[in-house]
Amino acid sequence: MNFKAYDILSSLVPGFLILLAVLKLLNVPFDKDLVVAYTAVAFLLGYLMNTLSSWLEDFYFFTWGGKPSSALLDGRDIWKVRFYHAAEVKALLLADSGKPAAKNDELFAIAMRSANGEKDSRVEDFNTLYAFSRVLLTTVLLSAIALLTQHRCDWRYYMVLIPATLVIWLRCKQRGYYYAKEVLNVYLKKKRP
Repeated sequence: MNFKAYDILSSLVPGFLILLAVLKLLNVPFDKDLVVAYTAVAFLLGYLMNTLSSWLEDFYFFTWGGKPSSALLDGRDIWKVRFYHAAEVKALLLADSGKPAAKNDELFAIAMRSANGEKDSRVEDFNTLYAFSRVLLTTVLLSAIALLTQHRCDWRYYMVLIPATLVIWLRCKQRGYYYAKEVLNVYLKKKRP
């Protein structure tokens, strides 16, 4: 089994955040002598958070107003992420699908199949950044809910956790759009003569 740096960091960073939140919730002091044990527990917690973030993806899409890939194929973009070739890409994808009424999910799957594994492409990097942002969003969201529940009368928690959650929510949304845009750009580049 080969681990990439992403696999380790995407589990350890959220895992340690959850571990620190749990220690705070249970009023257990951090013990520097247990750092190896904490690392193992953090990796497991991070792995679970990665799974949960994948399961919550449809909820996140709902809060974003739909899937980034579908929005871009329909000509809708967001602040910071513009895609100017939606009509052209959609026409090419519809031709490739052979179905004049193919849904956006099917069209984007065709674009991903074409873009994945492309040499000198940034698609994998953008996918990694999106997945990492998604697990961080899930981690911060759940930690914030737990901490705000325990400290509901302390305004300092609200001042830090609510803005942090909103910023990470927005950044995760942007990462989703950046990934979808990169897939569509790579597909378009391959299709143009």
